[in-house]
Amino acid sequence: MTPICNIVTLQLSYQDESEAVSLMEEQLISKQELLKVTHISYGTLYRWKRLGLIPESWFIHKATEIGQATYLPREKVISRIERIKELKSELTVEQMQELFSANVKSFKIPLKDFSELNIVSKLAVTAFTSVFPAKEKLDFNDVFSVYVVDHLMKLQGFYLEDAKQVLRLLCKYLSRETSKDYQLLLLRKLGVPMTVLVKGDEEILLEDNTEIIACANLVEFESALKNRLIA
Repeated sequence: MTPICNIVTLQLSYQDESEAVSLMEEQLISKQELLKVTHISYGTLYRWKRLGLIPESWFIHKATEIGQATYLPREKVISRIERIKELKSELTVEQMQELFSANVKSFKIPLKDFSELNIVSKLAVTAFTSVFPAKEKLDFNDVFSVYVVDHLMKLQGFYLEDAKQVLRLLCKYLSRETSKDYQLLLLRKLGVPMTVLVKGDEEILLEDNTEIIACANLVEFESALKNRLIA
């Protein structure tokens, strides 16, 4: 028996690898400089803070010679503000609030608007619409499924029909389960593909001549997708 995680490694791009670094250790930017750099007003900054689009914990108050000044983590807040600017023409405030929080249960986005965000390739969207032609609005699990498939389609030996099979399995499973603590495997035996979900890091026995085409850790993909949406 072989641990699945040792079979295939799919590389994900995380836009923020500095979460372990405390805010106080990061390079800070003053509130006044931030407003100049991002070309937003004081009112806009604090409205976005009030709405939860910018975390209150990012506002750091420090004593100065003339009183007290407010600073924020430079890279994070500038990246977040630019992302809000990009998304506000595509998403409602409520949708952005859900994206920037841990709650994505009621998230909905029109398929056309999601395509225009350029988070996934047109081929991945085509695969989804060919499987679910009647879907005009996507929930978070739909977006998640397309995101997983988009990454898998970059692997050699992973084809459009494989993508459709993965989409069917993910959408069927996610429609009744919330946990993503699974490894997704695309197998091929004598040219016949098969998609399976394996709980956590459990081991798996495969028949002879069974080839593993792709493997994806769903928990890692969910985290990467949220980072991609809100970075």
